[in-house]
Amino acid sequence: MIPDLIWEVKMRKKLFALVMAGIMASSLAGCGETATTPSGDAASSTASAVSATTAAPAEAATTEATGEAKSTDATASGDKVVVSVLCAYASEDPHGKYVYQYAKAYEETHPNVQIDITAISSNDILTKLSAMATNTDDLPTLFWTSGDMAPSENDLGLMEDIGSYIDDDTKAGFANGVVDGCTLDNKMVIYPIDVQPSAVIYRKDRFEEAGLSVPTTWEDFLKCAQALTKDSDGDGQIDQWGFSMVGSNNSSGQSRFMAYLWSNGLDILTDDGGEWKAKLDGDDFLKAFTFWTDMNNKYQVVPTGITEVDYATAANYFAMGYTSMILSGSNALGVAYDSNPDLKGKLGSFVIPGGNPGTMLNAEGYGLCKYATDEEKAAAIDYLKFFSSNDSDMMFWQSSGKIPATLDGQKADYISGDDYKGYLDTIAQGCRPVLNFAGMGGLKTALGDAYSSVFSGEKTNEEAVKQLQSDVDTLLEDYN
Repeated sequence: MIPDLIWEVKMRKKLFALVMAGIMASSLAGCGETATTPSGDAASSTASAVSATTAAPAEAATTEATGEAKSTDATASGDKVVVSVLCAYASEDPHGKYVYQYAKAYEETHPNVQIDITAISSNDILTKLSAMATNTDDLPTLFWTSGDMAPSENDLGLMEDIGSYIDDDTKAGFANGVVDGCTLDNKMVIYPIDVQPSAVIYRKDRFEEAGLSVPTTWEDFLKCAQALTKDSDGDGQIDQWGFSMVGSNNSSGQSRFMAYLWSNGLDILTDDGGEWKAKLDGDDFLKAFTFWTDMNNKYQVVPTGITEVDYATAANYFAMGYTSMILSGSNALGVAYDSNPDLKGKLGSFVIPGGNPGTMLNAEGYGLCKYATDEEKAAAIDYLKFFSSNDSDMMFWQSSGKIPATLDGQKADYISGDDYKGYLDTIAQGCRPVLNFAGMGGLKTALGDAYSSVFSGEKTNEEAVKQLQSDVDTLLEDYN
């Protein structure tokens, strides 16, 4: 059965539609209020809401019809404009502190705008927004989003067309493919801060010591993982594993599993003349599914307790030397270097094995609330332009390991070494287009339930795949 979250989001969406029908004629000024900090998702010690003041933002951007700037002066009324931000970046280390620093720097030069930041885990964004959507007064002006999350957020009816608020020069400053990666239904729904294609980060020094070559197939990947799984101190216990798999049943684990499936040429869903169809049957899917779960259950090349290994744990295992490869966005490099500076010069990255594009460009950034006021929208876009350009040292990106979304940013020295090579090769070879499926959150949850049930021994691979097909068929009934 599809997990409760899928139905919760769907029902909240329906309730939201009813609420909207009753209030569309009224003034929609509530999006500028400060979002409520979610419980159970504590940020670092720096993650306290920043309140500051800012002056008038620059005139914001172009309309699709005229190409002229939408002229919205946030200072015209003399009232302070509050831009509330529901932000996953702010909850992360080591780069979360720069979100607050950039907001403060913006406010110091813009004394009529207040930036209120609420930290939240990226895994909780969709649930939080679906809850907020029943009352527009609760909605933030900006909310964190990404290429694989945006279709579900867009389906909630929250996303403004950002392309109408940025000028042509700003658009031209984004790197190749970025604007397309931020576009759904012919509207730009993400203001991109970084791009996060997936690749495999590996220990170059350990590969060299073991005489291993960079794998291009998953079979060779497994051989490398087996060679790098060992009892390193001779006490009879395995203490070093080849692969830092994210096996938790959340968005982080689910996204990596999806990337693995894609890299094997398995599309999972196809749009057949406007109707979504699942492609989860056949020997190829079962074989690929089994190979993934076998890395834990049979070959044991991943850390023990895999269902509890979330992204933060897997990244820290890699940083501390317990593992030698990790499938991740480049943010894992930021974690590795922050936790263990001695890894500088010892890391490389390579394209996901399998021979097929295994990743979207996966732009990350912010969605703009459709129900914000014009003043809030203008101030928000001006703030994001400032965020992307104010720091010549690019410390947000450099500390996080994230790849900038702009052409100028991608010329930075810190992404020119072997550690970023796999990511730049992935971008150069071409990423998958955005999968514009509004039920992406439900699809990922079904995938996570499937592999988790095998990791835990609850189901065989055959049983899990059969249940997965049933769950996805049920999900598609709501989206076809």
